[in-house]
Amino acid sequence: MRVGGVVAGAILAAAIIGRLCWGQTSQIGAAQRGMAGRVEAQESESGQIAVWDVYGEFVIRGPKVHQASVAAMLRTGIKAVTGESDPNAAWRRLLRPDDVVALKFTEVGGGLGTGKDLATALLHSLYQAGFQPGQIMIVGLEDLPEEAAGTLPCPYGWQQELADFGTDRDYLALWLEQVTAIVNVASVLDDNVIGLRGALANLTLPLVKRPARLYVNGGDPFVADVYALPEVRGKVRLHILSALRILGYGGPRVQERYVVEYGALLFSEDPVALDQVALHLVRLARRLAPLPESAGDEVQAPYLETAQALGLGCNDLNRVAYHRCKHERW
Repeated sequence: MRVGGVVAGAILAAAIIGRLCWGQTSQIGAAQRGMAGRVEAQESESGQIAVWDVYGEFVIRGPKVHQASVAAMLRTGIKAVTGESDPNAAWRRLLRPDDVVALKFTEVGGGLGTGKDLATALLHSLYQAGFQPGQIMIVGLEDLPEEAAGTLPCPYGWQQELADFGTDRDYLALWLEQVTAIVNVASVLDDNVIGLRGALANLTLPLVKRPARLYVNGGDPFVADVYALPEVRGKVRLHILSALRILGYGGPRVQERYVVEYGALLFSEDPVALDQVALHLVRLARRLAPLPESAGDEVQAPYLETAQALGLGCNDLNRVAYHRCKHERW
C-alpha cells in the first residue's frame, strides 16, 4: 500500500513548507524555469544554508526508475548547489581535476532499489565533466551498472592504525585512504536503533570496523564524532539524499508496505541541515504509510545536535532555506 510519487511528494513537501515556513519563492521559481542562467544560491541567502529538493513527477513507479528524469534531477541539483549554469562547471567547482572520487552509497537490507540508477546518472555526469573511470570508486553498492566498467575496485579491509575520534577508537575502512574526495549518496529511511539513517549515518557507520558499539544512545555522539575526523570531513564535497523512495518504518530492514514514493533527490553541502529535512520527511512518511498501531511519528536523530555543536553543520531550522523545484527538461 504505497502512496504514488506525485501525490506523496506534493503532500510531504506541502507539509514541510507549511509547518516550517521555509523556502524562497524567487529561488524556487528560478529553478522551475530550468535553472536558466546562474542561480546565486549562496549570495542571495545571507546566513542561511540551502537544501535543494529536486523532484520529477514520473521518475519512480515501484522498483522502476525513469533514468532520463534521474539524470535531469542530478543536473538541476548540482547546478543549484554551486550556482553554476552548466553541470560540467558545477562538478569542476566541487571537485579538483586530479581527485580520486568515492561515490559512497547506502547498502540497505532488502534494498530501496534506486542506487544503481543513481550511480548510472552520476557516472555519466562525471564522465561528461572530464573525469575518467580510473578516478572513481563506487562504495557500498553491490549491483554496479555497466557504466562502472574501468572504475576503481573498492578494497575490502581496514587501515592499520587505529583512528581516535574522542569518544572511542576504531579502524577505518581501507578505501578511505585511496580517495581524495567523497560524494556522499544516502537513502532516507527510519532505523529502529538510531532513528534516522540519512547523510551522516550513511557515511560514518560503515566506515568503522566495529559499528555495533556506536549504536547506543541513538548513535549520539558517535556518528558526529566519526564524521568530524579530518580524514573524513575534509574529503566530503557534496551530499545527495536519494528520496525517490522513503522508508518510513521498520528500518533498516525494508518492507514494501512502509515505503512511500517521494520521487526526489535532495542536495546540500551541509549534512546536518540535509538530515534535518530528511528527519521531517521520514516523520511525515510515517503518516502516509499503514503503520502498526504501536508506531508513533516522532523519529529522533539525537546526533544532529552534537553535530552542530562540533561545527559540522546547521541544526537550526530558522537558518535552513528549503527549496523544492522540478527538474529541468531532459
